[in-house]
Amino acid sequence: MSKTRVLSETDVEQFIELGWVRVPQAFSRSDALRAQRVVWEQVEKRGVKRDDKSTWTQPMIQINENYDTPEFRACDTDRLADAIEDLVGYGRWTNRGIPNRWGWWPVNFAKGAESEWDVPKGGWHWDGIHFRHFLDSPEQGLLCLCIFSDIGPRGGGTVIAEGSHKVVARYLAEQPNGVELGEGIKSVNQSHEWFRKLTGQEEGPLSRHQGTARIEYFMDQVYVDDHGTNLRVVETTAEAGDVFLCHPFLYHAASQNLSGVPRFMCNRTTPLKDRMNFQRNDTSEYSPLEISIRNATMA
Repeated sequence: MSKTRVLSETDVEQFIELGWVRVPQAFSRSDALRAQRVVWEQVEKRGVKRDDKSTWTQPMIQINENYDTPEFRACDTDRLADAIEDLVGYGRWTNRGIPNRWGWWPVNFAKGAESEWDVPKGGWHWDGIHFRHFLDSPEQGLLCLCIFSDIGPRGGGTVIAEGSHKVVARYLAEQPNGVELGEGIKSVNQSHEWFRKLTGQEEGPLSRHQGTARIEYFMDQVYVDDHGTNLRVVETTAEAGDVFLCHPFLYHAASQNLSGVPRFMCNRTTPLKDRMNFQRNDTSEYSPLEISIRNATMA
């Protein structure tokens, strides 16, 4: 594994073990807020005015568009690109050095604000509806959660299931013919006890909206499954300009926004030039992404 340029050794270890790492100010806060204004312009075309909260009547506005403007190009920093390649391997990312389009945009104004904050039951998934999933699939690379507004606790930050990338890796290792995303998610949710409880499929108090009970079970303690994998739900918080680099197999979901502040973020993929390789002749050539999958499937 090559020496990293942005991430520390601790960051890389966290990614391998937990499935995610935050890159503070992957692009500058000022550039993030300028880019946010581009999205606000699109929101206002839908009748929601930035300076008139009486128009903020929809809890979530989904803008299924991608943008490549000067504001967003300023966010395509070397710091972000280097951090990505710290995890996928240098020269292995398809889109380095070319303009990237930024989208889609689930602008969260007040999703679930009518209820007490809780660990969600619905919406848990890993990404990649546009391809068939194999253990070594190159289409996703990483999931990049790019943040364009400050996100505090209970402010609509993505919730992630630490350690879930290992469960998915083991599942995909048993699918030599690959699997469609929906089928794979359904299978993992049904076959794994922790995911059955997380997604409300197993009868009992945790399968219903129980507030404190679900928070205590899924967030305040670590669940250890039969393979020794540590699983826990974490709510992400961030400042504008931060980016979360997530394992392509990491389960995540939208959360409630009780803050009264709109949350702006988008997801980006980092497709690889070639399929991942888990049998390299030179072990120093394994990327942290490949190491994480080898550790989960070959232990």
